Amino acid sequence: MARWMQPTREQEQALAAWIETRPDVVRDILRRWDFYELYRLKTTGHRVTLHSVSEDGTVTVHITGQFNLIAFDRQVFGIDPHDLEPCDLPTSDEILGAMMSGDEVNENVDLLRVIVRPDIWKLNHEGKAVKRDGSGDFSHDR
Repeated sequence: MARWMQPTREQEQALAAWIETRPDVVRDILRRWDFYELYRLKTTGHRVTLHSVSEDGTVTVHITGQFNLIAFDRQVFGIDPHDLEPCDLPTSDEILGAMMSGDEVNENVDLLRVIVRPDIWKLNHEGKAVKRDGSGDFSHDR
């Protein structure tokens, strides 16, 4: 399997020292899942890197165009680390990249909500995403 970056000896030592100061659950996860390893998220197939570990036993991961062909770069929280499996780096002939920048995502968030989850979201008469169950207009949550 592959590391997405090769840390210096000092970086590895600093990470190891920091890990020792963390709560048991965080320490256990970071001892088993190498922070510098590239993983595949079993549920989606995306290649991911670790961003952080929560005391509830979940991790936050980066899904980026550096290792995937995706609509936009993002961080996803609440991932069970058991849903991660080490994987190889992309091949040299693999198409990679993010199709939209963060600004483009922000400019189109209402439409993206409806495209990605039409079972939850619909556009109101003003073109804002609202929940289908009528529980409110969340277009201001940006």
